[in-house]
Amino acid sequence: MPEQRHTAKLSSVHHWEISYAITRAFGESADDSPPIAAILQLLTDRLNWDVGALWVVNELHLVLECIEFYSPEESSFENFATVTRARRFSLGEGLPGTVWATRNVTELPDLTTGNFPRASVAALDRLQTGIAFPLHVGKRVLGVVEMFSRERRSSDENLHDFLFALGGQIGVFLERFSAGKTLAAADAQFRLIAEAASVAVFTIDEQSTVIFANSEVERLFGYKPDELIGGKLTVVMPEYLRYVHERGLAKYVATGQRHVAWDGIPLPGLHKNGYEIALIISFGEFIRGGKRIFTGFVKAAVAASLKGQPDSLQ
Repeated sequence: MPEQRHTAKLSSVHHWEISYAITRAFGESADDSPPIAAILQLLTDRLNWDVGALWVVNELHLVLECIEFYSPEESSFENFATVTRARRFSLGEGLPGTVWATRNVTELPDLTTGNFPRASVAALDRLQTGIAFPLHVGKRVLGVVEMFSRERRSSDENLHDFLFALGGQIGVFLERFSAGKTLAAADAQFRLIAEAASVAVFTIDEQSTVIFANSEVERLFGYKPDELIGGKLTVVMPEYLRYVHERGLAKYVATGQRHVAWDGIPLPGLHKNGYEIALIISFGEFIRGGKRIFTGFVKAAVAASLKGQPDSLQ
């Protein structure tokens, strides 16, 4: 009598255990390295399939690419593994492309029929049945997981529901990793440009806390970047302007309405040694984590100070 491991329905408790294990895997993973291989192995083994593959959407070329293939007996599926790793699928093409287009769990009870271009090579490795589900965030599909079996499997609506929900869970984690990697790359590029700039560059949050300062701030204000980061930007402002700055920033954060131009503003600054310096300041803004972040670009307006600059610097 053939083994029944593939046809036995899995309980909701087992589904919960799989979901929890995936959450833990992502939580224990390094920020720049999502645990793709571990997730695919976990799903394939615990859901009792013979083969698993994970595809991601290449948004530049608008194709799905296989980035991971797994089987506990991969040597038994060499033909299918080779072709799968080499293939790309466009929207609506093959099992992964169908899932990408429909954003639904899709099951193929018979791999020799339907939209399955790898049918001949699957037959070589005696694979009969397949299922795939989207890794999604809202209406956006980030990737597709597909699994295959050498045995016939009966359709299970509970499994479909679980896989669709699980795809949303994994999609959120993948988006977080992707966003983190993108932000890290953007930060690295920004810092490189800022350090090469011939003007002082500050980045502050909504409370005017300095979260970045380039090395040029020392030449202009006398402070090393580390002396400013974590403190208030008001330290480089004359005392009579500090309240004006804080009130204006708070009002802008609350309303989103500008009352002054943000480009080429002449304002006095305060050097670490206590004298004022004439400055030209421009501001930019971006959103991170739902919060406003501001970057200021500051240069000296004139060589002489406004008040009390030492004669040696005039």
